[in-house]
Amino acid sequence: MSLNSIPAVAEASFGEVHTIEPSSAHTHTAIMLHGRGSDGPEFAQELAETVAPGQTPLVERFPGWRWVFPSSQELWSTAFEETLPAWFEAHSLTDPTTREELQMGGIRQSVAYLQGIIAQEVARLGGDHGKVVMLGISQGGAIGMLTLLCQEGLGRPLGAFVGASTWLPFAANIGRHLGKVEGGQDSSKPSDVFVRDMMPAWNRSAVTSTPILLGHGVDDPVVDVELGRQARETLAGVDLEADTTHNPLATPMDAFEATKPDRFHQSLSNSWASFLSAHHFGREVAALRKALDEHSQQTRLAIASLEKAAADRHAPLAAAVTESKSTIEQHAAELKGINSLRASFSAHQQDASQHNDDASRKITELSEKLVAQQESLERALALTSREISAVQEQHRLALETVDRLRVELSEARADKIASAEKLAAIEDRVNAMSQPSPVISEHAAGFLEEMLSRREELIKLLDTPHCPDDAANIRTLYQLFRDRYRAGPPRSDTAFIWEFIGSIEPPAMSRHIQESLADILPEHVTRCRDTRRRDPRRHVTISKGLTWRRFREALVRIPGPG
Repeated sequence: MSLNSIPAVAEASFGEVHTIEPSSAHTHTAIMLHGRGSDGPEFAQELAETVAPGQTPLVERFPGWRWVFPSSQELWSTAFEETLPAWFEAHSLTDPTTREELQMGGIRQSVAYLQGIIAQEVARLGGDHGKVVMLGISQGGAIGMLTLLCQEGLGRPLGAFVGASTWLPFAANIGRHLGKVEGGQDSSKPSDVFVRDMMPAWNRSAVTSTPILLGHGVDDPVVDVELGRQARETLAGVDLEADTTHNPLATPMDAFEATKPDRFHQSLSNSWASFLSAHHFGREVAALRKALDEHSQQTRLAIASLEKAAADRHAPLAAAVTESKSTIEQHAAELKGINSLRASFSAHQQDASQHNDDASRKITELSEKLVAQQESLERALALTSREISAVQEQHRLALETVDRLRVELSEARADKIASAEKLAAIEDRVNAMSQPSPVISEHAAGFLEEMLSRREELIKLLDTPHCPDDAANIRTLYQLFRDRYRAGPPRSDTAFIWEFIGSIEPPAMSRHIQESLADILPEHVTRCRDTRRRDPRRHVTISKGLTWRRFREALVRIPGPG
């Protein structure tokens, strides 16, 4: 399956079926099929409100008719990159054969759905198929023609079929399947196999006896009039009599003979044809405008969210920097105490035999104090790093400097041990000579002088902030998944979201993001209470109703950990 293919639907979910009941005894039923981007209730309202000058509404002109307006599914449109009401996915109306495999799933489900509606209405009319007519505009006309051709179980023709500004999907394949178009079927070609499966038993008497009227404006900018002519030629090739009208205004579509039993009582008005053409163009324009408005709104929300997140992070960042500077100043003041080491060593040299133990203890305390200061410095840097994301390179240099200081501290400790050994040697010499002769180690004195000379360098090191790579890694990961989603929606948004969360390292950050989603989207994300879950990395439960769009809006609102 390609990235741009339509997600598979396990169970088709069609919208509301709107009906207008007859005002007198029920004599006929009209099944009205809307175009892409509309639905049954909206189509019914526009039909009721559309009246040509000097005419009465169709509902009033046919008081014994029951009007049925089914609604299609909500399907992903690869052309608009949005979810729209549609009977099937049509990637291109310029060339309907483009990516035909995307149309098959929706056609199969919609034909089965409409066959059920036809059966219900025939039962309401005592089993008389001739009192049921089907009318469709644009994509509604396309799915209506396919439903008519696939009615192998009818046994009797419908009262009529009317299509406006429409086309016939898989027209060439249908012609080859029925043996009326040159070139036999290819058993390995998916489109031929699809048509053969949809029309296993061609009931010629039931279909060819159904009157068909096709109307199309020659200047139609959405569905080219040549597609309407192609549909008529295909139907004519299989012995279907399709009356057609093609003119710039899509005006009169001649009615069926009123003398035939159980057909239209009187001619369809010119207003019906004008309405169908105007409705078709209006729906396409509205769909484009809606998609553009939604994209603009999402962009504005994303910008506002980023601005708010930046403002929210600025205050704690400034506080953390201030606190770090205060801690560094304290460390600097404590480093000044190293100056007293020279005097301490001089005092120890005056009486090495009596104060050797005290000198060793003070050296040990000093080492522990330096270790404690180092740990405090690392904690301060770790705390600051959670809020600073723009100085990663400085943090890396700071860590390298700290490592270098650790090495120097180790060397200093080794020098101190050597000093202690020298002091012990001096003590032995003093005992031997019966007089003290303490001498300070030149190496120890040099170490102290070097520490004092590097005081400013250490202070600058402590001023350097730190930022972890977690935020940058998650941002890079998000951009990767965002590009994958734009290239083509996955089969399931929920599985795609779990794949994104499962790619987050380390586990603590993954858990933080999952628990934050439960706080931001409680209607879709809940915390897991069962500690014996199959995947220990999943700390929440995500409903199937959570879309990638809602997830990415919530993701930018998640605060940093800690």
